[in-house]
Amino acid sequence: MESYRIIASRADVDGVPIAFTYADVFVVLRDGAPVPAATDWEAQIHTDRSVPIAQSRHDLAFHIADGSSLRGPAIVRFTDGRRHLFRGDGDLDGFVREVPPVAP
Repeated sequence: MESYRIIASRADVDGVPIAFTYADVFVVLRDGAPVPAATDWEAQIHTDRSVPIAQSRHDLAFHIADGSSLRGPAIVRFTDGRRHLFRGDGDLDGFVREVPPVAP
């Protein structure tokens, strides 16, 4: 099993940009799979002010500092207005597995 924590530089929920203090996507790959299963990824967004996000399914987009983007549908697992935790509920588009270099 492999896992990745990818820090976001921008985040959108249902196409609306969210101002945040921290956001990431956590991905698990099982048994050497090249992409995560529909529910093998999570995302979290922390805001410095209260941002209402409904307890439902949302389309998420995360922009990474290297210029790449991750997009996918997710369900809100928890929100208190400032901390929002999402569970993947479909394909995570844009994820690329890091392949370790081959030893000489």
